[in-house]
Amino acid sequence: MKRSTTALLFVLATLLWVACSSPSDKNPYPDDEEILYIETDSLLAEQNVEIEYMSRHKKLSRGYGRTFNDKNDVHLGMAMKYGSEPLQSLEEASRCTFFELAKVDSCQYYTIKRLTHSAPYLTPRSKWMLMTIGKNFQDSIASQYNAEGYQIIVTSLLRTDDSIRRLRRRNGNASKNSAHRYGTTVDISYIHYNRAEGSKYIPEYRLKETLAEVLYDLRREGRCYVKYEVKQSCFHVTMW
Repeated sequence: MKRSTTALLFVLATLLWVACSSPSDKNPYPDDEEILYIETDSLLAEQNVEIEYMSRHKKLSRGYGRTFNDKNDVHLGMAMKYGSEPLQSLEEASRCTFFELAKVDSCQYYTIKRLTHSAPYLTPRSKWMLMTIGKNFQDSIASQYNAEGYQIIVTSLLRTDDSIRRLRRRNGNASKNSAHRYGTTVDISYIHYNRAEGSKYIPEYRLKETLAEVLYDLRREGRCYVKYEVKQSCFHVTMW
């Protein structure tokens, strides 16, 4: 009896030793090589962000006019491709369905200035892009300056044939066939911004830099064209 008990204990001990000494299929701890891969991927991501920032900063430092120089015919071509049919009057615009032209009112992302020669309408896709510009601007202000309460100001949107005729009486250089006719194009002021009461003060030239960076990134992604307008003090932006 003692001999059989001893034999059984020996077998159990042997099995336990084999189980404990067998290599595990899964190692809960990554080895040094895996850690190195993780750290390398993170470092490369940071370097790519830094390189992109330096590239953007270098191009913007050349001057806004040289960086944002998409010609009017380029704007017009994209507006005609993605925009709505030109309209005769504001009344026609108001009768369009949302899927043709969407009403654009001031919201949390931007302020619509009192319009004198355009109507507050855009194609739905362009309206979404305008909201994206406004939101990205606010996110950048929060990230760079730890501030909030700023909005971009839109000074011009859809132009009908009637509004273009009125504009040309005042400005003979205004184009008869502007990209504004197709509901894809806006003018965004780079000297005026809406600032909520009590918000942290940021110089206007810094706000202009931030807006330019936002437009540069979207333009690089192929989502808009931008023209730097000196006389009108605005970024002329065609979106799709």
